[in-house]
Amino acid sequence: VTPGSQLTPYVPQEQEVAVCAMLLAIMTNGAEPSSVLLSKTPVDEFMVSEHQIIASAHFDLHAGLRQSFRFYLGLIAVPLTVLAVFKDPNIDPLRLPVFMLGLFCAIPVLGFLMFLSMINTRFDIILYTRTVNGVRAYFAMRAEQVGVVDFKRFLVLPTVTDAPPYFEFSRAYTWQFFLMALVDSFYVLICFLNFQNHGWFCWRPWWAMWAFLLLHALFYCLWALSRTRKGIPGVKNAK
Repeated sequence: VTPGSQLTPYVPQEQEVAVCAMLLAIMTNGAEPSSVLLSKTPVDEFMVSEHQIIASAHFDLHAGLRQSFRFYLGLIAVPLTVLAVFKDPNIDPLRLPVFMLGLFCAIPVLGFLMFLSMINTRFDIILYTRTVNGVRAYFAMRAEQVGVVDFKRFLVLPTVTDAPPYFEFSRAYTWQFFLMALVDSFYVLICFLNFQNHGWFCWRPWWAMWAFLLLHALFYCLWALSRTRKGIPGVKNAK
């Protein structure tokens, strides 16, 4: 372009206009262009922000849950570490000194509290996952409004707000919770066997172990049932 010359606007050729119209018709299944060229609404902006915030919080909760489990593994190793420090071959695990027995008794109590905290965190993760599913369902609806055909078949993740379920029986976190319940109950067994060997009045050790194991399962089921009925504790469901 030389100085002082005028630029002539580009005028698309008739064939180019036809190709663009054909592509638009394929993408929208013949819908009118006016139904496609919809501007982004404030609700769209809100849903995009909602997705970003909830997705970030979702991954933060996963990281927090993993960190809590690592802390739990360190907690249950404390009594064994104390036994290793003493290096006394005369110490009988079923006849522990009183101060060490108190340490063993504290482990199942703290472990049970951590169990409750972790299952509550897991239920929050499920709640946030359902929220993201709802945002995905909204944009699937918007795709239908603007005329995009078969948009949902490109979505791998679900668009329903009642999945995943709060009752989980075969996922990775379920086995972690079962392991926690089993270890806590084993510590209860050790404590009650010590009570028995010290001649103190106590419940039957094996019964105490099974009761504590069932207590974990009971709280998990009750809280899962509560979350199923009311997704957010203290807040009435919108449905």
